[in-house]
Amino acid sequence: MLSGIGPGAELSRHGIDVLHDAGEVGANLADHLDIGVLASTRGREAIGVAPGLLPRVIRSAWAYARHRKGELTSNVAEAGGFAKSDPARERPNLQFHFLPCLLRDHGRKTSFGYGVTLHVCDLLPKSRGRIGLAGRDPTLPPRIEANYLSHPDDIGVLLNGLKFARRVLDAPSMKRHIKAELLPGPQAQTDEALIADIRARAETIYHPVGSCRMGRDAASVVDPQARVRGVEGLRVVDASIMPSIIAGNTNAPVMMIAENVSRMMLGR
Repeated sequence: MLSGIGPGAELSRHGIDVLHDAGEVGANLADHLDIGVLASTRGREAIGVAPGLLPRVIRSAWAYARHRKGELTSNVAEAGGFAKSDPARERPNLQFHFLPCLLRDHGRKTSFGYGVTLHVCDLLPKSRGRIGLAGRDPTLPPRIEANYLSHPDDIGVLLNGLKFARRVLDAPSMKRHIKAELLPGPQAQTDEALIADIRARAETIYHPVGSCRMGRDAASVVDPQARVRGVEGLRVVDASIMPSIIAGNTNAPVMMIAENVSRMMLGR
């Protein structure tokens, strides 16, 4: 958009010369929304901010430096899985991430003590947002309108996912480790209370896609070879060209998009 490619009216409003009026640039934004269940644990097996943290960190650093073993070899997201929010669905639309620690607000808020977190994510949201400009100054952050949960179906999926995550942590194999649920908390039992918790705590899982949609139609931003329509010699090769969000992590698919487009550019 700052280069003059995008919705003409928006570019003109910010004093940017319109080189190519492409109305869908910035539109069709989709992302994976995530909600977590946090619980305290009985023992000290989990990673925790607690009095014994410093000696534990020193031992872990020594084990890693000498033998490349120990807690520092972990990526913390120790386990994952996929499930259906509704048994009638044809394929899974929920993704779980299990962490042996208490993770609140992407780790920006410190949680003291030992515990676990089970995140659940809606893989196929129907809500769509857009990205725009705050001004012509390239140092300004973009205007991001994620529009999470704007489609009425999405809140129901996350609600079922949150209930599912609770059942997992309440399973007999987990109950001997779990001391108490911290969030949403035992007071949140009704659908209304859980929905309020989702709206208060749900967060991105960093999978934005779609704002430069690929398609065969003339309105799409890029064609099937990732070439920007109406502009010579320009391609977009990242997650923004996905016309719809995928049911999983975006890293590997973007690597394959790049591999495919590179072969197209080489004429293979």
